[in-house]
Amino acid sequence: MRKNAALLVAVLFCLAGCFSASPDKKYYEIHLEPGPAAEPFAKSLLIDRIDIDSLYDDFRIIYRVSPFEINYYAYHFWADKPSKLLRDSIIHYLEAARLFPRIIPEPVRGSADWVLRCTIHQIEEVDAPAAWFARLSMRLEIAELKSGTILASRRFDRQEPLSKKDVAEVPAVLSRILAEELGALLAEVKGK
Repeated sequence: MRKNAALLVAVLFCLAGCFSASPDKKYYEIHLEPGPAAEPFAKSLLIDRIDIDSLYDDFRIIYRVSPFEINYYAYHFWADKPSKLLRDSIIHYLEAARLFPRIIPEPVRGSADWVLRCTIHQIEEVDAPAAWFARLSMRLEIAELKSGTILASRRFDRQEPLSKKDVAEVPAVLSRILAEELGALLAEVKGK
């Protein structure tokens, strides 16, 4: 009888653990603030789909504790896959900046003067003992759609510190990095 009672208590504790309140899931977006108004281009721009390794194109936010080990947060997620989040953010950024008379969000050949191509190599949090960092490694390029001539290209791998050890800081830092690099790419095109 005592064994059955002890077994029943153990089962109840296990079930209570399974149905206990878990931390709230949190979802994050990338949001780019356009810089100061600039002279618009007289060209239409196609935003091509973003290339990304499937490891990083996941709703789960990756954090790295060493060059050899990655982990996924259990309760912190991207609101959409990073390829879509960054592409949508870039489109909104360019529309808000009013730099192009027409931005074409769907990859349709022959429908624009220029094309913006993006490749995401890494989008993650990097945890070091002293500080945490947001890391964004990408290639951005603007090319003439018909000829394929590259007008501007940027390859960057930036790791910026978070103000505190909190995953909620990652989206803001990544957003700032992407806005700065996109601004630099557009300035490079202006300079030609």
